[in-house]
Amino acid sequence: MWGKRAITRKGAKRIHAKDRAVQHHDDQPVTITEDQKIELRRAFSMFEKTGKGRIPARDLVALLRCLGWNPSEQDLEEARHELDLAAKGYISFTDVEMYIARRGGIYNGANAEEDILVAFQVLDKRGTGRITVRDFRHFLTTMGERMSAEEAEELISCSRQDGKDYIEYRDLVHAVQQLNT
Repeated sequence: MWGKRAITRKGAKRIHAKDRAVQHHDDQPVTITEDQKIELRRAFSMFEKTGKGRIPARDLVALLRCLGWNPSEQDLEEARHELDLAAKGYISFTDVEMYIARRGGIYNGANAEEDILVAFQVLDKRGTGRITVRDFRHFLTTMGERMSAEEAEELISCSRQDGKDYIEYRDLVHAVQQLNT
């Protein structure tokens, strides 16, 4: 999983494409894992049609979004400049791989549990660590990847403490994380 991350990395240094570990501003090498390379290769192959190991520059945005990134216009402009897309018109797999590595790698230190908790905090109007069942149901059935009413009720029944009109979302997140391990 790539996670929704900003793709800006302040102070990144440009290095040669043959280098696998990239040095960034604090001189710590940044690499992407073999699993991440495989996932990147799969996504890249969806856009690479010529067999030459490169994609049209116009497809970079779609590639990044396919990987779960949500780059801002400023991020995209920086990428175009850094990768010299206007002059080349194409971008190679190696260039994309290094670009991602310079941004701290695919996961960029992401903590999925923490990201989910932050999302729930938006619904936690009082900062209590709880959200109402009503708000949770509304969220599940109207936002993002919408659940059916039946799916939402099943998750609510697993999350809800007996007779309470709220859900302690930290417990819910921990339980879901345990299911995924």
